[in-house]
Amino acid sequence: MKYFGTDGIRGIPNKTLTNELVYKLGKALSILENKRVYIAFDTRISKDMIMCSLASGCMSMGLDVYVLGVLSTPALIYYSKLKNAIGVMITASHNPYVDNGIKIILNGRKLNELEEGKIEKYIENSVDFSNSIGRLFYDKQAQIEYVNFVLSKAHKSDFRIGIDCANGATYELAQKVFPRLVKVVKFIGCTPDGFNINEQVGSTNIHRLKDFVLTNKLDFGFAFDGDGDRVIAVDSNGEIIDGDKIIYILASHLKSHDRLKNNKVALTIMSDLGIINALNKIGISVDEVSVGDKYVYQDLIENDLSLGGESSGHIILLDQLNTGDGVLIATTLIEIFRKEGKVFQDYLKDVKSYYSKTVNLRIDNKKDLVNNEKLDDKIKEIEEIFNQDCKVIVRPSGTEDLVRVTLMGQDNKVNLYIDELTEFIKEIR
Repeated sequence: MKYFGTDGIRGIPNKTLTNELVYKLGKALSILENKRVYIAFDTRISKDMIMCSLASGCMSMGLDVYVLGVLSTPALIYYSKLKNAIGVMITASHNPYVDNGIKIILNGRKLNELEEGKIEKYIENSVDFSNSIGRLFYDKQAQIEYVNFVLSKAHKSDFRIGIDCANGATYELAQKVFPRLVKVVKFIGCTPDGFNINEQVGSTNIHRLKDFVLTNKLDFGFAFDGDGDRVIAVDSNGEIIDGDKIIYILASHLKSHDRLKNNKVALTIMSDLGIINALNKIGISVDEVSVGDKYVYQDLIENDLSLGGESSGHIILLDQLNTGDGVLIATTLIEIFRKEGKVFQDYLKDVKSYYSKTVNLRIDNKKDLVNNEKLDDKIKEIEEIFNQDCKVIVRPSGTEDLVRVTLMGQDNKVNLYIDELTEFIKEIR
């Protein structure tokens, strides 16, 4: 793909993500055979410029545009399904404000690769003009509908919690959800200025929430990313609860209530081997898929599963919504804790995470490492040292001239052998 990456189109506004490209993308949405386009965005300074270019392209092809304002990606997906319409999310997720991007939704789901390919072909070749002109509307109902949807899944509890909205897309709706579900809630990352999204806050900067929970003696806390489709938690002791651990809790709860389809979950190849072993011990098997929530979603659909996600906090509860949703997962956990009288520590006390280290190597010819016999032999050698109780991943980046090398194991020998492996790769490249 020339424009689409693992999750939509990303770039730097006015440079790689130009107004011309965005306008053409707006025109290309006409091939999706739906006359209504709902546009939402996070809090980046470039959102208005991109929205105007996109809306102009849409309306030039006779599509009606509904501007929803600041809204999370999951909320837009929910509303797109409710309205049976196209949704466009202007966001670069967990990236800094200088980046932005566009995610396209159709009737409550992200586009598949075939649809993305057709849009790219249109962008490259289109000279179409329309005889009709679309209209522009402003719709404030989306946030209300989504908040009501989330609140319908949970009840009031006595917990004292912290919420970090990353100065991003959840900063308004989270303040309408959590005060109605817990006794005390304290917020950080709720003062966006167009430039501070994800800046020392949010799920990729979890230390801020950790300090906040400990300082305020809270029961636990949740941090979202810039567009709200990820969540990472912190318990009362300041322990970080990543996506893998959250999935373990959700899976064990669903299994105990006979609601985990096929007693299996979908994780990615980067998931903690300790979590996989812990799931296996309680009778839950694991599908390991490529990195990217779209691959998790694809596996859930193909194998009739109900739960999956990534350690980064993209977690999909398929019977609720077909995308990762930080707010929904947080409220689901609060409801589980309320019902069961347990918190994070109770579920995870017997779970042992593995040591893990990732090194990024800048390499020009990444393809040289694919099906490389010398590298394969070296990996087998390391696996034998760990008695096969480890995970070795050499993964070329899809967007940069990098190779990401990861080693997981039960003890801190990981540090020694990750260095040995990276030096070996430098020698053979």
